[in-house]
Amino acid sequence: MPLAKEPAHPLDKRELLHADPPDAKRIDAVASKLLDEGREGESVEYIEVTRNAELIARLTTAAKKKGSPFLLEQSQRLSGEIQDETAWRDIADAAQRAERHVDVVRAYSAAGLEAEAEEYRVVNCPDYDPFKPHNK
Repeated sequence: MPLAKEPAHPLDKRELLHADPPDAKRIDAVASKLLDEGREGESVEYIEVTRNAELIARLTTAAKKKGSPFLLEQSQRLSGEIQDETAWRDIADAAQRAERHVDVVRAYSAAGLEAEAEEYRVVNCPDYDPFKPHNK
């Protein structure tokens, strides 16, 4: 079986991710393939097992390119390195270019720029309330 082949069945995936000891080489190959395909969110659970620094760096780069607060939060959690305000501003800028207004607000908030987050929210997505559960 090729290393980068994703498990086809959920039970196979569970066996791969929770084996003791894990098959790090195959897990990293699958994560790398997912990153190559632009499926960063799916790659997180694979990267989480091996915590491969190169894959985490690729996840961080993808987060900044796509303007994804979720991906940057995951990369931060996996690496243990707290991102600085500049990284969060990069995320906000990319999200703004993509017109993903809620992500801009989330990025500003994560950077500790609450005033900017609120100002942006009021102008661009006034219905978004970060303290209100979705669809409530």
